[in-house]
Amino acid sequence: MIELHVAEHRQASPDKGPPTALMRQYLEVKARYADAILLFRLGDFYEMFYDDAVYVARVLSLTLTSRDKGKEDAVPMCGVPHHAARAYIARLTELGHRVALCEQLEDPKSVKGIVKRDVVRVITPGVIIDDEALDPRRPNFVASVAGDARDGYAVAFADVTTGDFRGTWVQSREALIDELARIEPNELVVVPGQDDLPALVRKAYGRLPQSKIKDPMLTLQQCTSFLSLCLREGFDANAMVKTPPLILAAARVLQYARDTQLSAPLPISRLVVYRREDHLIIDEQARAHLELTATMTGGHRKGSLLDVLDATCSAMGGRLLRRWLLFPLMDVTAIRGRLDAVERLVAHHGVRDEVRRHLGDQCDLERLSSRARLGVATPRDVSVLGRSLRGLPGLAETLGRSAVGLPPENAAADLLNLGEDLQTALAFEIEATLKDEAAAGTKDGGYVKDGVSLELDELRSIARGGRDRIAAIEARERTRTGIPSLKVKFNNVFGYYLEITKTHLANVPADYTRKQTVANAERFITPELAEYEATILSADERRISLELSMFVALRDKVAAAANDLLPLAAKVAMVDVLASLAEQAHRNGYVRPDVNESEIIDLVDCRHPVVEQLAAAGGFVPNDVKLDTQGQQLMLVTGPNMAGKSTLIRQVALSVILAQMGSFVPARTARIGICDRVFTRVGAGDNLARGESTFLVEMRETAHILRNATRKSLVILDEIGRGTSTYDGVSIAWAVAEFLHDQVGARALFATHYHELCALADLHPRVVNVAVTAREWNGEVVFLRKLMPGGASRSFGVEVAKLAGLPDVVVARAQEILQSLQGTHGARSVPLVVDPGGQGGSLPNDPESYAASPPSNVEIQQVIERLREADINELSPRAAWELLDQLRRKLVS
Repeated sequence: MIELHVAEHRQASPDKGPPTALMRQYLEVKARYADAILLFRLGDFYEMFYDDAVYVARVLSLTLTSRDKGKEDAVPMCGVPHHAARAYIARLTELGHRVALCEQLEDPKSVKGIVKRDVVRVITPGVIIDDEALDPRRPNFVASVAGDARDGYAVAFADVTTGDFRGTWVQSREALIDELARIEPNELVVVPGQDDLPALVRKAYGRLPQSKIKDPMLTLQQCTSFLSLCLREGFDANAMVKTPPLILAAARVLQYARDTQLSAPLPISRLVVYRREDHLIIDEQARAHLELTATMTGGHRKGSLLDVLDATCSAMGGRLLRRWLLFPLMDVTAIRGRLDAVERLVAHHGVRDEVRRHLGDQCDLERLSSRARLGVATPRDVSVLGRSLRGLPGLAETLGRSAVGLPPENAAADLLNLGEDLQTALAFEIEATLKDEAAAGTKDGGYVKDGVSLELDELRSIARGGRDRIAAIEARERTRTGIPSLKVKFNNVFGYYLEITKTHLANVPADYTRKQTVANAERFITPELAEYEATILSADERRISLELSMFVALRDKVAAAANDLLPLAAKVAMVDVLASLAEQAHRNGYVRPDVNESEIIDLVDCRHPVVEQLAAAGGFVPNDVKLDTQGQQLMLVTGPNMAGKSTLIRQVALSVILAQMGSFVPARTARIGICDRVFTRVGAGDNLARGESTFLVEMRETAHILRNATRKSLVILDEIGRGTSTYDGVSIAWAVAEFLHDQVGARALFATHYHELCALADLHPRVVNVAVTAREWNGEVVFLRKLMPGGASRSFGVEVAKLAGLPDVVVARAQEILQSLQGTHGARSVPLVVDPGGQGGSLPNDPESYAASPPSNVEIQQVIERLREADINELSPRAAWELLDQLRRKLVS
């Protein structure tokens, strides 16, 4: 689920009276960015005015003051220090707002009057380039959607921090919502005429931050030309001619991203188009039910499959692992290539350890390369990037040892190869120029090494020597004047000066010039002191300026190499993911799956990768599961509460996902025929935000599965029909199982407490009954958690209630009622149940009351037909009870 906010629209409007020259400048800029919060640079602060100030002061707990205090037309104002602005900007974007940074474009010292200012960058929820405001292991996408219900939809999305720009197309709104949920954009770009799409997204997810393009390209020709210009060789217009909505969506999201970076080009050079059917489709409910990236309770990463699987050493590796998990492959050859690479690293554990040691020294090459391209990389960023590049030859050499014996064309050899261009020349230049511990800012200099520039070295010498000379002047003047308290001091107003206490003023020489009187002293300057001050300050200013120009030139070289650095970073990230998968396979005893084109899933000693981590050592009970569209197509899983049915069926789905992403799986052996989709209906809960009850949610999700599942799909169903009455639930669950068996033909696992469904195995050839076992011992239930052939005969619900801490008196009474319902005078005895309507008659509350001696399949079918034919709207209460009594008698006679 996407976390959503919506920015409020605020228009700055002056109060009474004409604005000052500064406020006129502010209002002119604000008018161009009316939908953004404008941070207006004034010296060392970013100031906000008018409605922006009132709102920001409230939500960020800032002090609200005013400009021109005391006047009738005083302007509301608040501000933040420029060096601390990142945290405040991050909070505003989290709330869904756009923030425009208006900087001083001139040095105030050299300008008379108003300093020229303008917006240099716009920060939005989907376009953030500040690392401190980003989750290093998650992408930050801004997306755009185009198309309609008739021709289908396209979605394009970009992460400006990594240069990742991708897009795809779908045929239905349902598929569009699923794809947006998988992408998880932080912002949606819309254009006029798309009002229905934001409404669609809001209905599905809540309120997604939306931003409109001021001057959108509305025609296909405009968008095609724009993409061709921006992406050059990274865009094939001829290949995309059949998908015009994708061209529109891609151009709009790229235009929007470009409009936020006004002073530098984007690090985006190509559009990667993928087909949805090239990946295992895992819709929103399946991702949530299986807890792939976040837990269902609380939405936390900890406790998810991603959390257990992620042993990556770098942030870019973590992001790629997340993508592989959400976009498993369908191509058997590509999957086997990944598995080959993982297998090599599992087998060569010494090499794997060394590879991971090298990877631990890698920075986020993707984001640092992009920061250089955007012109915001600091000396520290570039220095860290240089150190990472210096480590790549060692990583490449170690990887080469893992591929010894493999032919060059082998897929594993290719995946474990960083290529020939490791950017060693750039690494050497960075290392030769910048200090290893370079500063994060450029204000004070000091980040360029000595010996790089003769001029810089001379300026540094002058600055250092000048300060030494100042100390010498102080010592000499004390001797000459005989004033022991004489000191040379410095402040920003007078620069360097001589300070002499009042008790020694009689000894002040005639060549001293008085500058200031303070409480207990007088301050003087001399021509010599002024001369040295000018020399020192000039040298410092020139030194800082020279260092900055040298750094900018170096950063520009990194930016120019970004098109080569980003593919190299992608290779390093892939190696990180492969090494992570190998590490986890080694630690947790995972096995390489045999992935093929069959329609068989055969797992021996299969385990749940997350649950087994929570169990005591050796405490998780593995199980064998086999599904086959020609044989055991639909497996009905029965068993008591808490026996592990839900865990069992989920672990099968997780094994399929892991295998198709290229990972080893938690099992002793695994054979997995490719699945096109994984569907789940696990658990039930009200969706209060959408006004939907537990049962309605359950039925919507079930309907989605039955509409979209194919023979190649894997379907996981848990407790279908439990959100309504027992008889309705049994009927619905029965019909759903039959439809999956007869119409869809998909491999399916169906966990249920409705033991009546076990009769399906007698009626349908590809239905098999299995049970997760438990035993009663001395009045206590013992969960064996082992899967056995056949159906379960009871659910041990009362025993589980006792374990949960229900009062003994309630448990005892429940046992009495259960025995009464089950009958104490023979297997077919049915107890009398009081008619709540006062009409009399008998009716069992629970179908398990006759489960020990079930009716024939023909009798069940007859009862179901009678239920289908009954018009409940026309039945009186008396007639309804009579009908149910007749059906009950038919089942238990």
